Amino acid sequence: PLHYSNDDDLPPGNATPTVMTVEGDVIARGFGHLLFSQVSSRLVTFVLNVLVVRRLPPEVYGIAVIQFHLITTTILTFSREGVRRACLRGVQLGNKSEPDFKSIVPLSWFCVPQGLFWSVVVCSIVYAFSGEGVGADDGSYTLGVLLHGLAAFIETLSEPPYIMSTCLLVFKLQVTVETAASIAKCFATLIFLLPALKIPPLVAFGLAALVYSSTLLVGYWSYFLYKGKMRDMVSLRYLALRRVGDIEGPMLSAYSSFTFQAIEKHFLGEGEKFVMAVFQPPYDQGVYGLVNNLGSIVVRTAFQPFEQAIFTAFSMSNKKEEKVDSRQGQADLLTLIVKLVIVFAGICIAFGPSYSFSVLWFSYGKKWALTEAPRILSVYCFYISSMALNGVTEAFMHATADEAALKQINISLVIFSVLHSLISVALVKTGGTAGLVLAGCLSMLIRVGYCFVYTSKYFSHAKYSPRSTVPSPTSMLFLLVSAAAVYASEKIHVENREDVALGAILKHVSFGGAVGLTLLYVLYRSERDLLRSLAEFRKKKNV
Repeated sequence: PLHYSNDDDLPPGNATPTVMTVEGDVIARGFGHLLFSQVSSRLVTFVLNVLVVRRLPPEVYGIAVIQFHLITTTILTFSREGVRRACLRGVQLGNKSEPDFKSIVPLSWFCVPQGLFWSVVVCSIVYAFSGEGVGADDGSYTLGVLLHGLAAFIETLSEPPYIMSTCLLVFKLQVTVETAASIAKCFATLIFLLPALKIPPLVAFGLAALVYSSTLLVGYWSYFLYKGKMRDMVSLRYLALRRVGDIEGPMLSAYSSFTFQAIEKHFLGEGEKFVMAVFQPPYDQGVYGLVNNLGSIVVRTAFQPFEQAIFTAFSMSNKKEEKVDSRQGQADLLTLIVKLVIVFAGICIAFGPSYSFSVLWFSYGKKWALTEAPRILSVYCFYISSMALNGVTEAFMHATADEAALKQINISLVIFSVLHSLISVALVKTGGTAGLVLAGCLSMLIRVGYCFVYTSKYFSHAKYSPRSTVPSPTSMLFLLVSAAAVYASEKIHVENREDVALGAILKHVSFGGAVGLTLLYVLYRSERDLLRSLAEFRKKKNV
């Protein structure tokens, strides 16, 4: 049988830690390991994007980061997301003391046939609707589509060991494998784009995707081979689809609900890219892709690991029979988490719009800084803030909802998806790419409101209020003052963007640094309760 990889993953001694301590420990360890993976991989990816964007025309870059991205994420979302979350819920279904691997392992293999099916379907649809455009004459677009479909299928082959490592809380494995895969993809892209190789850029991106998925496949399976658990993972009774009877009914029900949720969330989360691919030319897709990769780096680096750790922690602790003090511990921890996210979101909104031009000027050069990208990036700062808040609240909601609540959530997501589509189409026609980003922001805020309604009902017998997640009035005031100060600085130092000098931008950045340090000091003084809660949490975790 499969067990925890080492004793460090188990609670020490015979102590019975509180709900907040256990969940907080899982969140802290999971977030820490996953954050390191995201920071290292995103840093390399950012450097790669700078080199690639400076080398490629916007039309080619737009196809790579919008259309090819949608192909990969659609295949993976449809084939694995529901399985992933159902298996995590399977860790605590039935109120058992350890993961039910007899159900988790067979269900994890469902990703593979689904990955093959959706790879064929998605690539066929894209090929059927592809017309004249970039890469059509030399066939590089078609080959790029096929390579991304193959890469997505190969990635599903690594899902069984990935899911098992997550259930066993082996976060270090994910850090190592995903960081190595991201770095390998980065170097592969740079190599395949070398002029001497004469590989079409769209094909180069497809080959790099193959390198990424192959690295994941080898990395995850090598761990279980090294641990001597390969036999348990590849047993024929688990590979045979006729063994679906081995999976418990609650897990199958959770799988169906989470798969439906994942598909809805995919169209909600990637709705902007779908609209861009349909209504906007490749050049605008390239500009949006640049802003999306740059503007969301904070969310993808910090908040996505946070969201994953939150879902894992609350899924494992959620039981059928909840005590009042247990719910209160969950409420206290969720309040702390949401308040942290709101503080970071406020800082992003205060400084992001005033420094969007400077960031683009430094990173991608004057050519990109003089496009519509700075204005879009300014709006995107509001979007990533709402996205971060939505991510953590939805992670808690999905981790704690019962079967009836999951059905209600699915219905609400359908409504949100339709509403988001209507808003996106309307705003992209009136405001272009910036209007599309604004539509995503509005959609996220609506979903956040729904999550707060759910949490209020969930904690009806505990002391909890969404108002308690709002920072202090002093913090809010100084966030507004900081935003006004850096906005005025940009108007003074970077007014003439076409002839701006390096010295003027450095003055603007230096002033922003001084304002930022002042703001951090004010936050330190005004958010002492938040800092005290963090200190108590870390003290309990180390007991």
